[in-house]
Amino acid sequence: MFAWQNYHHPHVRNLAWVLSSPALLSYLPNFHQPLTVLNDDFWQQHYQAYIPKLQALDLNPQALTDFLTQHKNHRLGYYFEYLLLFWLLDKDFHPFELIKHRATLFEGKTTIGELDFLIKNLETGKIEHWEVAIKFYLGHPPLTDALCWLGANDNDSFGRKLEHLAQKQFRYDCYQDYEIEQRCLVVKGRLFYPSSDKTLLKTAYGETLDCLSAQHLQGNWWRWDEFVHSPESAQLNWRHVDRDEWLADQQINKGLPLVSVRQLPPLATTRAELFIGFDENEQEQARCFVRP
Repeated sequence: MFAWQNYHHPHVRNLAWVLSSPALLSYLPNFHQPLTVLNDDFWQQHYQAYIPKLQALDLNPQALTDFLTQHKNHRLGYYFEYLLLFWLLDKDFHPFELIKHRATLFEGKTTIGELDFLIKNLETGKIEHWEVAIKFYLGHPPLTDALCWLGANDNDSFGRKLEHLAQKQFRYDCYQDYEIEQRCLVVKGRLFYPSSDKTLLKTAYGETLDCLSAQHLQGNWWRWDEFVHSPESAQLNWRHVDRDEWLADQQINKGLPLVSVRQLPPLATTRAELFIGFDENEQEQARCFVRP
């Protein structure tokens, strides 16, 4: 059982996911300055420290729900960012002091950039610039080419995101009177492998991107006919899910019906849609993007 499955309230579960889920990257390709990728050891340490607060929020989530209402945005990237912001503002549980969220940089009156988070690390005394992202990509051969990992709507690629991070997001040395002394990268999410490189219930095999964290979250992507006729998918019961479940699964809270793969209605759109497969105990076992 993943750490986030201990929590019932959807926002609390997603907050636990933000803190405890594995990093997607182990390093940033084509970036030649000092950079700290906040890795799984970092996140597990801070998740463990935050468990008492998460348990309290699960019993009474009002503070979290009120905070998210004030910062409402329907884009998943902003939701991820706001959950991280909620944790950063909870100063009793970590050594980070938030200086500025979305620190806008100007040249004269022209906006030239923005830092996701400017932070003072009270343990080291350093001013840190954190760039954060949550990403979900579907892999197309060759999986060793980051440009072949595409978003569900094919309007984004992992390669373009990595290039943007390396060439644009970390090029600043200061914000107002603050000199940036350490750059930190937070990238989480999940990669969805084609059936040629991953069976439904096991981890991927074969070559993939060198920059990936060994423990990165994985799923599959299949064509509809392959999905509904696969002996693998027939082992599970399924549910089509919306973006609010792209982070942590909420089945325990929603109690929604599950059906066999042959009972699923056909896709109503031309874009890839996410399905979650559950075992007989209604525990999540697989995630699969499906395309027509």
